[in-house]
Amino acid sequence: MEENKEKQEVIIPEALSDVLFHHKITGKQRKFILLLVHSEGLHTATHCALQAGYAKDSAVVRASELQNPEKYPLVAKAIESERRAIVERYKCTQERSLSTLARIRDKASESGNWNAAVAAETRRGQIAGLYVDKKEILTGTIDSMSRDEVEKKLQDLKEQYSIETTFEEVKELENKS
Repeated sequence: MEENKEKQEVIIPEALSDVLFHHKITGKQRKFILLLVHSEGLHTATHCALQAGYAKDSAVVRASELQNPEKYPLVAKAIESERRAIVERYKCTQERSLSTLARIRDKASESGNWNAAVAAETRRGQIAGLYVDKKEILTGTIDSMSRDEVEKKLQDLKEQYSIETTFEEVKELENKS
């Protein structure tokens, strides 16, 4: 079982930062950087070192040293540069959202999925500021109102929304203690 893990092919992500191609960064270091940064939160640094080809006996130490700017300043700089490149690549901007939603709308239209096409176009309109969501925030609670105020408010709402209701008045029980 352990042998199968070691023989599995490791897929190395594409580099986004040019710093990774500095002539002093070795192939193993580049693999480590890419695996570490692109699988952040999924794999430990030690696991990434193993996948990059470092020996099992020294993977923990290598993973730590490669991230240490005092021992490997160029590798540490490349790790940070690759992280920044990922953030930049996936950063949410208005232009990016508009173009992504346009592609979604077009694909949905082509496949006849009109609900998705309309939803994507509606979201595009919201981003562009064509639709305004009006929200009314009311303060205060029914607890802070007197009985007369509550009854008046209920009457106003009935008239405003033409609510037809019948109700029965509930009388408070006397405390018999």
